[in-house]
Amino acid sequence: MMDVSHNEVKYELEARDHDLYGSGVDVYMLEEDGSRSRSPIAFIPGRDENAAVAKTGQWLKLVFPPELQGKKKK
Repeated sequence: MMDVSHNEVKYELEARDHDLYGSGVDVYMLEEDGSRSRSPIAFIPGRDENAAVAKTGQWLKLVFPPELQGKKKK
């Protein structure tokens, strides 16, 4: 299992083989106390675990973009 962080939220990745999509990782959101949710929030497929982890980082950036910085008024 691997841990990744995005927008100050931690996620745990667990490798598994999906019947339809093949190898990949399940993405679990971690609570502040370190416990994880019962069910994954997503399955990210990849040809191997490293590829799935890289795709997970891209997926997190797309699905949970950083909050936009407000423009300062002049």
